[in-house]
Amino acid sequence: AKEVVFDLRSNPGGLLPGGVETASLFLEANKPVVYIVSNKGVVDAQETFQNGMDTETPLFILVDHNTASAAEVFTAALKENSRATVVGEQTYGKGIIQTIRELSDGNGGVSVTVARYETPQRNDINKSGIAVNTESNVECAKDDALACFPSKLL
Repeated sequence: AKEVVFDLRSNPGGLLPGGVETASLFLEANKPVVYIVSNKGVVDAQETFQNGMDTETPLFILVDHNTASAAEVFTAALKENSRATVVGEQTYGKGIIQTIRELSDGNGGVSVTVARYETPQRNDINKSGIAVNTESNVECAKDDALACFPSKLL
């Protein structure tokens, strides 16, 4: 491929390991993917162990204000390791890890924040999101992501 475009508009993210593993496919060995900082301040560095399957093809990531969580981990890992150009608008900014604690009476649960994400450059994106390299109209057709890119970019 000449270049690869990931359309992560309105992607709520999902589980952290998916974002880390997918980003690792496009990074060289020993690159930081994400730092997980617990409520007690313990830092767990998630790094690549080997070269990914494609460390050369130019990558573009299309994001919007609804791109969140693990999708932001993926985006920040590729952007801050100089592997991708991010296009669109600032992301949502969900930089926390939460777990559900069941209530003692069994009637529901409470969402508890147990850690936060930091990007490869140690930025805390919670409530601020990830800035794009190139702003673009993200309201373009959902079935034509390429229409969102300024003509000079691709």
